[in-house]
Amino acid sequence: MAVRIVLAQERETWNAAVKVAPRADLLQSWEWGEFKRLSGWEPLRALALDGETPLAGAQLLSRRVMGVPSLYAPRGPWFRDDASGAAGLEALVAWLRKRRPAGAPFVRIDPPIAQADALASLGFRPAPRQVQPRATIVVDLSPDTEAILAAFNSRVRYNARHATKKGVEVSEGGVEDARPFWELLSATAERKGFAERDLSYFTQLMEVFGGDARILLARYNGAVVYGALIVVFGAAAYYLYGASGGDRSVKPSELGQYRAMLWSKSRGATRYDMWGIPFAPDESNPLYSVYTFKSGFGGVEERYVGALDLPLAPLIGARAPALETFALKSLSFARGKGFRIIDHLA
Repeated sequence: MAVRIVLAQERETWNAAVKVAPRADLLQSWEWGEFKRLSGWEPLRALALDGETPLAGAQLLSRRVMGVPSLYAPRGPWFRDDASGAAGLEALVAWLRKRRPAGAPFVRIDPPIAQADALASLGFRPAPRQVQPRATIVVDLSPDTEAILAAFNSRVRYNARHATKKGVEVSEGGVEDARPFWELLSATAERKGFAERDLSYFTQLMEVFGGDARILLARYNGAVVYGALIVVFGAAAYYLYGASGGDRSVKPSELGQYRAMLWSKSRGATRYDMWGIPFAPDESNPLYSVYTFKSGFGGVEERYVGALDLPLAPLIGARAPALETFALKSLSFARGKGFRIIDHLA
């Protein structure tokens, strides 16, 4: 097998390869790379080919962080589930070591896989921190609409029907709904004590993904009480952001999620990714309420290996993770949280 590495230059070629891969993911889509370009990342898309057949690939995002070149493959690389995929992955890693894109000392990855053996054998090792959640819940959208609802637990089913009886109305919109969604999200962030992205982030996301993205807004007595931002890529839909506020006694979140699933199904999605739960949820975790909410929709929990690093530069590449670990622990110590790394999704 003669595997060659090429850089993809066309959206259709790249997306077609990613969508048929066993580990396809929204964050490896052409559109995600273009979206991140707007915030200073430079996307580069490498394909491992046998003839014209894609075996593996990675969308690599690069930029300088505190003057140091950073290279990251969000939810990548992707590769076929056979010997040819392994050969493609090996060729891709060899190309990374030789090419060293952007002059980065190492590359960070976090593919949605459960075992890291194949990657560990190629030199990858655990990263000091996570970038994407290590666990999620996936709802099967292949049954009919009533069967999807029936798979919810009794509390979620009751709440969805309760919202309907109370007159909650759910709309499906595009970029024009970015502002009311952002206002609700910002109020949620302020209430819970964390910072949220600015309006331009959501406006740009909706513009880049176009008809494959929707903002669903639930209104009660004219006021927005729940919002969800959903993006479909290939056979999967992703619940990227959600927010609630106002009179939540009418249970708009459950109805909003059900309607988001129905919209995703109408776009051809058979998987609905709830996008992030704690890896080991327990009641002491501040995100436990997120877990209890998302676990009520009848999905299956998936857990991944987490972030991995591959040194590319002989000296600094091998030492960079230790330096990053020390910096993260020092920052935590300065904030009065002890000399440790705190990640509630890890």
